[in-house]
Parts: sequence; C-alpha cells; structure tokens
Amino acid sequence: MDNYGKILDMCKQGASRRHPDNSMVPAAYMALTHATELQNRGITRLGFELDTDTFDLDVYTRNPDGTVDYGYQLKDVNTIQGIKNATRKSADQLKGGDTSHRVAILDVHQPMPALTPRAFAQAEYAARRSDSTFLLRFEDGAITIPPNGSIFP
Repeated sequence: MDNYGKILDMCKQGASRRHPDNSMVPAAYMALTHATELQNRGITRLGFELDTDTFDLDVYTRNPDGTVDYGYQLKDVNTIQGIKNATRKSADQLKGGDTSHRVAILDVHQPMPALTPRAFAQAEYAARRSDSTFLLRFEDGAITIPPNGSIFP
C-alpha cells in the first residue's frame, strides 16, 4: 500500500491537553476502515494520503498502469449544518484531480430525516462542481449524489 507509513504516523497524532480536539486518529481510522472495505471487495492496489498541487486524496485505488482510478475524500460530520463545510472542502480537495472517479464519503452523525433541503442542495452543488460522487452516510441510511454515481471500483 502506497503511503501506509503516513497513516501509521497519523495514528500517533492524538489529542493533547492543550489541543484536545486536534487528534488525527479519527481520520486515520476512517481511511483504514475504507481501505479494508475496498480490500474486502477484492481491490489490491491501494494507497493513502496522495497530495498534489491540485488535489488531496485520503484513500485511492490504482489501475494496473499505475494511474489513479478512484480517489476518496473522507469526512466525519457531527451535524447536518456541518454538511455545507464538509462538502465544500471535499469538492475543493477532489476537483482537478487526475483520477477516473472522485468520491467524497461523509459520515454524518445524525439520522437521515434530519437532512434539510438546503443541506442536500449544498451537497448536490459540491458534487456537480467537482465532478464527483458524494456518499452521505447517516445513522440510519445513506444517500448517493448523484443517485447513479459510482462509489466503488
């Protein structure tokens, strides 16, 4: 796995007394969990933390020729109101990437009925702007934007 060491380093960056909310462990956990899901689907060419001048991927898959196939941005979102910032940031990190498929996965820690039309429209706009698929996973279900967007190789 490309850049596996970067994920291990993130696991060491826990919160401190001075900055209790600055832990990289949740982001590393999300990346490792997603990579495990890809492996369980038979994907073997995986990598972590691919940063360039134009895009930033948390997890990615490669084609046999070495090009990036699926590029993922992963976000942990505590509230429905947080969707706006998370989708905007994901779109910025995904657009311009030289990948076949761009995917943002947002784990929203609220039930799906709490999703407002405004938050849905913000996610829809971000997906369109970045030519990406957004998967919003809620406590009780998930929504893919656009509905026919590809999430997995």
